[in-house]
Amino acid sequence: MGTRRGAARPTAVPVTGADLREAPLVSWTVRSDHVAVITVDDPSAAVNTLGPQLVDELADAVRALRADREVLAIVVRSGKADSFMVGLDPAVLRRLRIAREASGLAEHLSTRLGELGVGKPVVVAVHGAAQGGGFALALAAHAIVASDDPSTLFGLPEVTLGLLPVGRSMARVAERAGLACALELALGGASLRPDAAKRLGLVHEVCPAPRLFEAALALARRFARRKNYPKTPTSQPLSTTLRRALLEGNRLGAWVLCARARAALAAATPSAVRAHTDHPRAARDRILGVLEAYGRGMGTGAAAEHEAFGALVVSEASRQLVALASATATLQAAASAAGPDAPPAQVGIVGVGAIGAGVASLTARAGLDVRLRDRDAAGLGRGLRRVRELLEADALRADPPSARAEHAHVIDRVSGAAEPAGLRDAELVLEAAPEDLALKRRLVAELEAELAPGCVIASCTSSLSIASIAEVAARPEQLVGMHYLRPAHRNPLLEIVPGARTSARTLATAVGLGRRQGKTVLVVKDTVGFYAARTLAPYLNEAGYLVAEGVAIDAIDAALVEWGFAVGPLALLDQLGLELAARVRANLVAAYGERMRPPAGLERLVAAGRAGRSAGKGFYVYGKKNREKYVDPAIYAILGVTPTKRLAGEELQMRCALALVNEAARCLEEGVLRAPGDGDVGAVSGLGFPAFRGGPFRYVDAVGAREIVKRLRGYEARFGERFKPSALLREHAETGATFYAD
Repeated sequence: MGTRRGAARPTAVPVTGADLREAPLVSWTVRSDHVAVITVDDPSAAVNTLGPQLVDELADAVRALRADREVLAIVVRSGKADSFMVGLDPAVLRRLRIAREASGLAEHLSTRLGELGVGKPVVVAVHGAAQGGGFALALAAHAIVASDDPSTLFGLPEVTLGLLPVGRSMARVAERAGLACALELALGGASLRPDAAKRLGLVHEVCPAPRLFEAALALARRFARRKNYPKTPTSQPLSTTLRRALLEGNRLGAWVLCARARAALAAATPSAVRAHTDHPRAARDRILGVLEAYGRGMGTGAAAEHEAFGALVVSEASRQLVALASATATLQAAASAAGPDAPPAQVGIVGVGAIGAGVASLTARAGLDVRLRDRDAAGLGRGLRRVRELLEADALRADPPSARAEHAHVIDRVSGAAEPAGLRDAELVLEAAPEDLALKRRLVAELEAELAPGCVIASCTSSLSIASIAEVAARPEQLVGMHYLRPAHRNPLLEIVPGARTSARTLATAVGLGRRQGKTVLVVKDTVGFYAARTLAPYLNEAGYLVAEGVAIDAIDAALVEWGFAVGPLALLDQLGLELAARVRANLVAAYGERMRPPAGLERLVAAGRAGRSAGKGFYVYGKKNREKYVDPAIYAILGVTPTKRLAGEELQMRCALALVNEAARCLEEGVLRAPGDGDVGAVSGLGFPAFRGGPFRYVDAVGAREIVKRLRGYEARFGERFKPSALLREHAETGATFYAD
């Protein structure tokens, strides 16, 4: 079909000359119908990202084709099979050191993207994720045609990296869909499905993926026959039009919207959290300022955008968040390579307590059939009710209402299996029994006798080694560990643990299921406690030691939340359940000795009926629907302590945080983790470690291993073996080595 072909040549640009790839990222074909097709594809990466080289090549190609009299219109598409473009190039962001330089990059990207909307019509065909820089590129063109595939999403998620969107994308969203929409996308970082984007006027057409290219070509040809290209393709509801006219059609109305957003942000930020521990809050403040500036004119808004981007991108917190995002992408790529096979069509779950019900609900939401079994009919009935309640809660939160309708049939994917034969069609069966080795061994033996010969058996254990469970297995190559962290339907992390004889097919099946469930999949070495439980236990234990010394429970939790943890350690213990925590601790102490031993007295809480949040009380007493909590003074009498000791917040923070960091380093030196990035992603996504600190290994690099070891030595002198620095940390302290080259 094509009559002429071309490829862009990398050209040096300010700031990023060292980032140039050897191969061009943009090529084009001019078809016989006089529509030029530009393909964007970075051959060195799994996904396309927006950077100076790509935007220059794209703008230069558009400029050349615009000057070609035979070309009537242009279609831009991705060369990637399953994505369009996601975010800004992390390699470029990591090299920025000066705010002025970063502002110059933002201005350069905005200027060159602006060239797409000048002259001959440019239509962008989007299949897969168009996030951040990808959405900015698409918005800069005259029109967007999107596939209706579930993977196709539009969004401005930069706030999650402590940044703000560039390329005037916020202004373009506000122009087409209204300021309220721009505020929601930029402040919340949420994504839009294609149908929702079309209703808002951000996308011109939505069609099935096989028809996407032809639909984009057809729209480009129609535009070529017209003099004006409508930026907003659909007529919006009258109520939306009136609201925009009243609130957004004048400077005062726009100011009111932004003021409301500021007030909502202030109310949502806990007073106990310092500004420096909530870096996305700083980005949100900047986003509001930029949108207010756009209300005073495009030039004013663009200047504010460039300046704000420059200030944010060079901050230490944003640098850590960007590095963490890069490590997450690397981890996901590794999971994709480990689990290329399709996930199991039917999943069986034996044991429908809190973990089993959570896994069942997220599996059903992922579009897979789930068969549940418990020890008796009453247990199965309770489990089915738990799953239904979780799915109904998701349906109530779903927005728009059309998405709620999609949830209505999800429950139909979940059924009970009263008899062993009910699991015969399952391709993977997960046992979610309590953390008891004898019980899990018995279950594995029973399941092997009942299930189809090729069925994978996954053990949901948080601390027992798979090798110890596999000792009774007739088919150990089909046994694998899958540790879903609590709450299983909310916590993003899934540890997958292959045993010594686990087959590649078994591992691929487990990884495929985790990816389908939307989990951050971390494949770890088979040791007692794996990574999550091993690193979390010293952190929780140290909080217990502080309570035993007479420090108030809420003071400990407040200090760690202030440092940046998602939840305080004692509230987290309540969430995990004190009975489970006790069983896990016993396994860890047996494997690793005194450094894992908790303070005496915690067992009294369980004996007194304080099993944690699920029981209504643990370290805290929980109010209606567990939304309110308070420390009951009676707990100190149970523990035999008086909460009168006052310690500096830094002491509370360092004792707990460094206990976690030290054990994370041991996991890396023992090969439990493949790389430091895996440990950072796992700690942030699964354990609540502060994202803006980058994870335990990024944190050590930022502070310096020598300083970390010095503090640990000081605590070791005061408190003993549990603070003895790991060999890897000592080595880094002596040699000056870092975990990351950058």
